[in-house]
Amino acid sequence: MSDEVDISVMIGGPQGGGIESSGQMLVRTFMIKGYDVFGIREYHSNIMGAHSYYNVRFKKNRPKSVKLPVDSLIALDAETIFTHYNEVSPKSFVVYDIDILNTPMERISPMEPEVKERVGDELKKLGVEPVASEVIKYLSNNGIKTVGLPLKNLLKTTAEKLKTNVVSVAKTVNTMSITASAALLGIDVETIEKSINYYFYGKKSVIDSNVMAAKVAYDYVKENFGIGNPIEDGPNKNKSRMVATGNDIVAMGKLAGGLTLETYYPITPSQDEAFYLGEHRYFRLDEWASKELGVEKLGVLVFQAEDELGALNMAIGGALAGARTATTTSGPGLSLMNEAISFSVMAEVPVVITVWMRAGPSTGEATRQGQQDLLHSVFAGHGDTPKIVIASGDHIEAYYDAMRSLNWAEKYQTPVIHLVDKYIASSMMSFDKEDVDPQLVPIDRGKYDTETKNEDYKRYELTEDYISPRSPLGKRLMWVSSLTHNEYGMVTEDPITREKMLLKLSKKIENAGKEIPLSEKVSLYGDQDAKITLVSWGSAKGPILDAMDLLRKDGIKTKFLHIRMMSPFPSDYVSNVLNSSELVIDVEANALSQLALLVRMHTGYDIKKKIIKLTGRTIMEHEAYNALKTVIQNNQDLVVIRDGA
Repeated sequence: MSDEVDISVMIGGPQGGGIESSGQMLVRTFMIKGYDVFGIREYHSNIMGAHSYYNVRFKKNRPKSVKLPVDSLIALDAETIFTHYNEVSPKSFVVYDIDILNTPMERISPMEPEVKERVGDELKKLGVEPVASEVIKYLSNNGIKTVGLPLKNLLKTTAEKLKTNVVSVAKTVNTMSITASAALLGIDVETIEKSINYYFYGKKSVIDSNVMAAKVAYDYVKENFGIGNPIEDGPNKNKSRMVATGNDIVAMGKLAGGLTLETYYPITPSQDEAFYLGEHRYFRLDEWASKELGVEKLGVLVFQAEDELGALNMAIGGALAGARTATTTSGPGLSLMNEAISFSVMAEVPVVITVWMRAGPSTGEATRQGQQDLLHSVFAGHGDTPKIVIASGDHIEAYYDAMRSLNWAEKYQTPVIHLVDKYIASSMMSFDKEDVDPQLVPIDRGKYDTETKNEDYKRYELTEDYISPRSPLGKRLMWVSSLTHNEYGMVTEDPITREKMLLKLSKKIENAGKEIPLSEKVSLYGDQDAKITLVSWGSAKGPILDAMDLLRKDGIKTKFLHIRMMSPFPSDYVSNVLNSSELVIDVEANALSQLALLVRMHTGYDIKKKIIKLTGRTIMEHEAYNALKTVIQNNQDLVVIRDGA
């Protein structure tokens, strides 16, 4: 298998039908073979029934995004056939249950009317009747290998081999479909068995039934369709590695960063981070962390509030008492937090607000992708509310940014907003253990003193670096107020004192901009001497980097300015890069090109060329590549991309 091999598999089915489990099992299968994996789940906001799918990609060299078309489509229902029939590549495989063949599209009740109309028009132009069997026939006539599985019979065979009834093995149908696809791709059944054992670890009966189902499906495919050419082991075979979703990796970063209190109100997609923390809130520290914190074990209190405003207020209260605190939310929740954000700025309370961006405005699409909360985050709160805002571009950045955010919040005594996309929340990425080393970000609590002292204490003392000594409530006499106050925290409306205190708030954030290393604020990728500069932020990083590799093969040299620190903004560096470029292209998943607006505000540079995506689906490698080529070759000002079901 050459380095050029790049395989994508899509699993589609009803929401609540085991798509998440199927995707994660497939991810582990490829990892066991020694390959790097990137996968993302797209799912409907209803709880059960509506269409959901998982796109998994594996390569020898780490994929940073997903792409279309896919090399194998696993259809767990008829809707998947209609929704994704045009997203499979020539010579690919489509695996389906033969019992769905007679399903007409009009009878699929969860399928949205707009989708039915659009797909119906497409099929009509192709001369294909909107019945699953006719779509399968169309695919077969176009060189795609269609593999129908008699799942009812295979379940019966599985039950007989296990000497049990069909009902007890009914949930193994997804495993059968995954096994069939893996077999056609050339993956051996032993690897699939290992994946099952990893995923269902500790559940012997579940493992036994799924392993038997895999063997039955594998034998059926081998006998009736033939097994694909064996895939050789990848470079990471037998290497201990990790795989995690974005929600999980941010939670891990917070744990490694010494978090002691996380508050939340359940809102998609942020709640999964809090749930992970709740499940892993007690853990034993390694020798380094134990020495750093002075304890052998650490516990994190995870608390569900009555709403998002209450969640942030609870986190603020915990921080005042000395806890290292954070809250997690999404766009609508951030809106509700604005009053408390202003309070935490005024009272100089360290708290991290993790914002998992999704498709707005308002409720929008609760489980879909968007990058629409950038300007909201930078300007969140009423009055002058200077704060730190950091945006992560991938899982590894998110891990370290979660740790750094806790440090920055306490060092500069300010709220820190950590922006992460829903794309990162719902995607899984493989990586080495060495990629997430907590020792690279030592815990820094700033000017924090827990000793009880009775001397004159100025909680908001005016210092040369604009940061005051901080103690937890109960250790010293202090006043905490949302009103303009003096150095002691006592309310005042003296104009000169107000001026000094407001300048104190802004100056310490200015100092943060000078003290935080440039490498933690912005990255420049690609050919440093290239005259074409791509500008973006957040999870657009992955597809842009993958697209740049393709552009390089076309002889097009580019560099990529990936901006992470949104406040304080790295104005000088960004300005220098942009002004040394002949062509600058902004790529974002929002209608206003919000980063371009922020760049213009801080540097005066007006980015004219823009690529945007507004469908609520992730930006993918192929469409980033095609859109960039369109702008570069045709001098087009705006390209709107919209691939993905």
